[in-house]
Amino acid sequence: MSVLTKARSLALAAACAVSSLLLVATAPAVAQPDPAPQLDPVIVTATGYAQPLTDTIAHSTVLTREDIERSQAIDLPTLLAREAGLQLARNGGRGSATTLFLRGAPASQVLLLVDGVPQTREDATGSLGVEHLMLDQVERVEIVRGNVSAVYGSGAIGGVIQVFTKRGQGSPGGDIAAEGGSYGFGRVAANAAGQWGPTRASIGVSGQQSSGFSAQDASANPAVNPDRDGYRNTSGSASLGYEFERGHTLGLALTQTAGNLDYDSAFASAVDTQTSRTKISTVRLASSNQFTNDWLSTLALGWQRDDSSFVESGAFGTSSQYISGNQSLNWSNRVALAPQWNLNAGLDLQRQTIDTDDGFGGVYSESRNIDAFFAGVQGNAGAASVQFNLRYDDIGGIGGQPTGYLGLGWQLAPQWKVTASASTAFNAPPLGYLHAPYFGNPDLEPEKARSGELGLQYAAGNQLLRAIAFTSRVRNEFQYDFASNRFENIASSDNRGLEVTYEGVLGKTELGASLTRQDPTNADTGERLLRRAATLASASIWQPIGAWRIGAQWAYVGPRSDAGGVSLAGYSLVDLLAHWDLGHGAQLFGRIENLFNADYESVAGYNTASLSGFIGLRWKFQ
Repeated sequence: MSVLTKARSLALAAACAVSSLLLVATAPAVAQPDPAPQLDPVIVTATGYAQPLTDTIAHSTVLTREDIERSQAIDLPTLLAREAGLQLARNGGRGSATTLFLRGAPASQVLLLVDGVPQTREDATGSLGVEHLMLDQVERVEIVRGNVSAVYGSGAIGGVIQVFTKRGQGSPGGDIAAEGGSYGFGRVAANAAGQWGPTRASIGVSGQQSSGFSAQDASANPAVNPDRDGYRNTSGSASLGYEFERGHTLGLALTQTAGNLDYDSAFASAVDTQTSRTKISTVRLASSNQFTNDWLSTLALGWQRDDSSFVESGAFGTSSQYISGNQSLNWSNRVALAPQWNLNAGLDLQRQTIDTDDGFGGVYSESRNIDAFFAGVQGNAGAASVQFNLRYDDIGGIGGQPTGYLGLGWQLAPQWKVTASASTAFNAPPLGYLHAPYFGNPDLEPEKARSGELGLQYAAGNQLLRAIAFTSRVRNEFQYDFASNRFENIASSDNRGLEVTYEGVLGKTELGASLTRQDPTNADTGERLLRRAATLASASIWQPIGAWRIGAQWAYVGPRSDAGGVSLAGYSLVDLLAHWDLGHGAQLFGRIENLFNADYESVAGYNTASLSGFIGLRWKFQ
């Protein structure tokens, strides 16, 4: 029996043992240390444990519940679209397949987590399914840019995006919201949460529908059906937590989102129809135990399932289904080594699965195990701060992958800090890339990356400015080779650039801005990577006026190329937003999207929304 197999067995045994101890409430009562004063907001994803945002070395962002409600974003892609380093490409309207780029890295090189559970799809699409993640039950979203494989393992070349759903805390209460607007859009949502002594609970549900617009431009492609392509989504979440003894908590979190989409296919006729159904479910059971003043241990079991099916009519019609799954066990420990110095170490065990029937005879079912050890040290010594992480992943059928991260910070003055980091990363090929009939390649090797950053931060009061220069090199990238008719490790890419973000308050006016300049290129040809813009920018302004809060948002995406030698022009989008406090917990809100009716494409041949308006009512109660 190998060391990793023994570790897996020991970890599973530890999970059962700790759960049993908690269930019979025999965990020893130990004094929990008073939390250190922290600046808001607090971020978890950058290192795996909570710390003030201004203490992070990696360029990170926290979007709180207040930020989400103020933006009036409905889904995760809309919320992310104005963040530094992030670019989205959508194949039509709401719910359509959405490609996400983070620092030029495609979705397959970006790790998405929901409550700590990986959402990576193991099919041959390389997508994440972000278009189906709605925000009604989301408490906050954290973005960590750049290579952090040494913390999270495979898939974190471009960065990590983590979604945290709502948890019960404080006095019981909730909210109800309803909204309607252009393209036949309607949405209702209800949430309730609270704390009763040692018990915390929350529950939320939401539903929406939109008649939409034709996903593809029928004038450019007469083969597509010119009818409207609508979208319907139902989402829900629930959580339950219980503190058996001070410092010993058991928590359960469940989320599910189900989206039904009408879409267009270029391989059809003008009367054919295409529909898809996607259901994404996530469950996390976690035991958090403060065994001593210096040792905090968290054991988490995770389960995720992504079930997508597609039905197309016509001469080339078919019915297909793709079921991707991930079961995980994560045991992490934070140990205080000395004042202001901590050790983080543990195990991360995963089982990834894929079951596919593509409707054309491509039927396969595959799985693999990933066993990982990780350790990291973080601390401060005078004006200096250090983050050092090592991780080793043993991937079934592929082998061992070591990664490392070294980050340094230096406080030049109370308001000014310099940061620098160097790191390595890898991305294991999805099971579909390896085993899909006709085009899978079992000899694929992992993608490998190296990254470096140099940053400057100014933080004073309610002002935060960060400027990060970065460089990354990715080798052995996966690319479909039409000569061999399968995926191969034949691509390489480079990217270097600068990200600048600012948020602050001047008087009563709230301001935000970001600028990204980058050069994501094919390392062999020197050509810009498809759909990646060299310049991304955004700005926002919010002004309270009595019971009103008025805001404006602007976003710019520069020119870029698409498949087939198509050039896509740069575009700017301006939205106007307003909130009106009606009193007694009621709020009227509304927005105008694409104020100047910009005619643009994020993907060649696919339509985008024109000038549109929305209005809604929210009531919060205690």
